[in-house]
Amino acid sequence: MRKNILIITSLVFLLTCFITTGFCGITADDIIKRVAERNFKDSFRVALTIETFKGQKPPSMQALWVSGKLQRGVADFFFDFDEPKESKGLRFLLQIRPNQDPKVYMHLPATGKTLPVVSDDASFDIGGTGLNTEDILGFVPRAGEKHSIVREEKFDGQDCWVIQTLKTGKKGEHHAWVRKSDFTVVKSEDLDANNQTTRSYRVIKFFKTQDGREFSREEEIKIPKKNTRILVRQDHAVFGIELANELFDPEKFGTFKWKD
Repeated sequence: MRKNILIITSLVFLLTCFITTGFCGITADDIIKRVAERNFKDSFRVALTIETFKGQKPPSMQALWVSGKLQRGVADFFFDFDEPKESKGLRFLLQIRPNQDPKVYMHLPATGKTLPVVSDDASFDIGGTGLNTEDILGFVPRAGEKHSIVREEKFDGQDCWVIQTLKTGKKGEHHAWVRKSDFTVVKSEDLDANNQTTRSYRVIKFFKTQDGREFSREEEIKIPKKNTRILVRQDHAVFGIELANELFDPEKFGTFKWKD
């Protein structure tokens, strides 16, 4: 009888673990991997509107297209600006390869030239939006990073893991709130060596796809030291589409005509 009770108790415990985490003994590396798989499992194209507030200046508005794909650990992201007029035709290409630093290329329509960009330059600004490469690559695991689960807590009523990331050669740390139900990053913070927040991110609104998956509709990014607030809205999105190889070729992405 006692043996049966122990077996039932063990089964209940294992079932509880499976329901709440997917499996027992989940690690921070497991969670980060699941986050990356969830965000970049399918090829996609989205239309974004980005509103940037800097101090007392009037807000600026940018409209752009972002296309991306992930295959066997290789990720590529293509950015094409539509508005404002002075930014039309500005393009960026981000490439991620296993055990390599990300590569970033910028195409300037005024000169017709494509230039490499330093991907770990914290001051780099994508097309005047206030976004940098960390905002795009922040959910993609990279070599040399160390991850750990520092605690579990609720954010916006949802149960989350709080994942700490330490980056090689950099002071400070990154914290991400990952929703347990579907491995969505709902909030994140970058902290400096004095434990002061240098950059924060949170999802304001979600939307659901036809297959029931939930993605962010609106996001907010704050940079306290620059008195900057950025609102990112996803106006339109398609997933699982076929994308031309030229969009992700450093020699061709700048001039390839992907729109009719």
